[in-house]
Amino acid sequence: MGVYLIVADRFDVFSKQRNVLTCSALRQSLGGRGVVQLKGSRFVAGQGLSSEQIDQFHDMALELGYVEEFRHWRTWADQEPASVRLSHKRKKQNVLISTPERRGDVFVAGLLLDANNELMLDHLTGQHVQGMVLTEACRQMFLAVTERFHLADFQSVERYFVLNEMAMRFLAFAFPLPAEIRYRLLDMKQPRPDRVDVHADMEVWQGEQPVAGMTVRFSVMDAELIGVRECRLAASALAAQLRRLRRRLGIVPAENALGVNL
Repeated sequence: MGVYLIVADRFDVFSKQRNVLTCSALRQSLGGRGVVQLKGSRFVAGQGLSSEQIDQFHDMALELGYVEEFRHWRTWADQEPASVRLSHKRKKQNVLISTPERRGDVFVAGLLLDANNELMLDHLTGQHVQGMVLTEACRQMFLAVTERFHLADFQSVERYFVLNEMAMRFLAFAFPLPAEIRYRLLDMKQPRPDRVDVHADMEVWQGEQPVAGMTVRFSVMDAELIGVRECRLAASALAAQLRRLRRRLGIVPAENALGVNL
């Protein structure tokens, strides 16, 4: 009896490993045109499949009578993606982590990959999970943990995360297999009601080893106050670039509506 892990077509090179199939290969097998024996085998949904695909394959298999074969289909696909509020992502396919949970002094979330994620639409080897995906997963992790667990005393409802320092480290290849992110809070200060400063470290674990990690320092601030400052800095940056452009083009500086030379 074979056990098969089903991954997204984007991991076609990884699917050449024994006991791994792409979702297209599974679809062909369910349609009677596959190369694997469905009856008596066991199938488990892996990385890269959307929640819709996972449901569709399960329903299709049950309709065809493969109840036992797909009994454990969701063994590795039973975690809910973090919400928009936690992940700061509006599109479901771009959420890379499950809802973080507290485990002692560590916060843990699963790595969830969707082949239609914005970072997986290009530059894939078809074998391992690229580093930028793990980097974004860690970024979502510190956002989600902070939003869920550390802002109870934060004064402002609308907040803005300001990244001060981020150091990523890569220790081994990560593959389209189960993985989790472990977050440790190293230090947190609240110098005033509308500001929180955080220092944290994360590790991405796959199997029995960490494959990547991130150390980060960031601040959570009042969104309205930061918005005003950001707008002012944007106007200043634009004015500086326009001055350079006018000098390059030999154009005499003009005055804007505020009487400021541009």
